[in-house]
Amino acid sequence: MFEIDEDSRLGNEVLLNGKRYGAPDVPPDELTAELYEMAVARLAGLGISRYEISNFARPGWESRHNLKYWRLEPYVGFGADAHSFDGERRRWNAEGAEDYAACDLPAIGSTAANLDEERFFVGLRLAEGIHPNQREWRRYEAPINRFLDDGLLERQGGMLRLTDRGVLVSNEVFQEFITT
Repeated sequence: MFEIDEDSRLGNEVLLNGKRYGAPDVPPDELTAELYEMAVARLAGLGISRYEISNFARPGWESRHNLKYWRLEPYVGFGADAHSFDGERRRWNAEGAEDYAACDLPAIGSTAANLDEERFFVGLRLAEGIHPNQREWRRYEAPINRFLDDGLLERQGGMLRLTDRGVLVSNEVFQEFITT
């Protein structure tokens, strides 16, 4: 779905109900959600299913590259502003090409990954969902039960995943797992 960065020119113009940058043509959230649901149904009818919130493919043609991010698998990023993940730490390179070329070591920063939160945040993006362990079920019991009751998450065996309705408000769902 189309998301506008509120700090962008278009974002500011939309917030001000302006006329520049195509702001009047930005559809309301309700229409965006309706069009997304129509696209999901149409693609499914063609044998192209949603395997991640914003990624669709025929079975067996899913992007292995993208799945690494959503499954918290290690990856290495090369070039300016690239990011890497080794399973424990996230690293990032200098942002601009000149700064990147001037660095002896391309990674200019790193931070420890918070795998408990990240697993819910990125794993729930996948249509297959996640398989929380017992500790995670206990830790997130309140938001999980609330989202199950609200019809935003569904549980199938030990798997937990967003419902079709949950996909539309996924950022609100993810936020609960980051701040808990």
